Amino acid sequence: MIRELARSDKDEVISMLRATNNFSEAEIAIAEELIDICIEKATQEDYYAFVFEIDGRIAGFLLVGPTPATVGTYDMYWIAAHPDFQGRGIAQALDEYAVRFVRERNGYLLIAETSSQPSYARTRAFYQKQRYDELARIADYYKPGDDLILYGKRVPSTEYRVPGTE
Repeated sequence: MIRELARSDKDEVISMLRATNNFSEAEIAIAEELIDICIEKATQEDYYAFVFEIDGRIAGFLLVGPTPATVGTYDMYWIAAHPDFQGRGIAQALDEYAVRFVRERNGYLLIAETSSQPSYARTRAFYQKQRYDELARIADYYKPGDDLILYGKRVPSTEYRVPGTE
């Protein structure tokens, strides 16, 4: 079940992000900051956080929001599945949820950023499998030898479906 993040979910989500062994402490600190914004400022409209719950456990996490100074573009800031649940379609379900979320707000483009490091190979494969296009690559963005890879997915409107996206 996908639902909005609750205050009581914070510690479990942070533990889940650590358990993936894919995020640095600096990245986890950023996630925690965004989670706090979602929890403490319920009326803000910059970030929206959701969890995928199975049998009372947090199996996945999604955080999306409109890209500042754009009309219809959204950033997928975080998408992750707990290692205990990987390979069970959790991230795919969260991605589909993100697409619906963007569509319901008349958005048309979903952007995701990731690293070129070998430890992010599974992440890149996920985006490609979900039909994201590699839009840009900035060499040495995070540090020398660690490129930023920018992925994007067009979000079809409810009236028009791009063939092959049903």
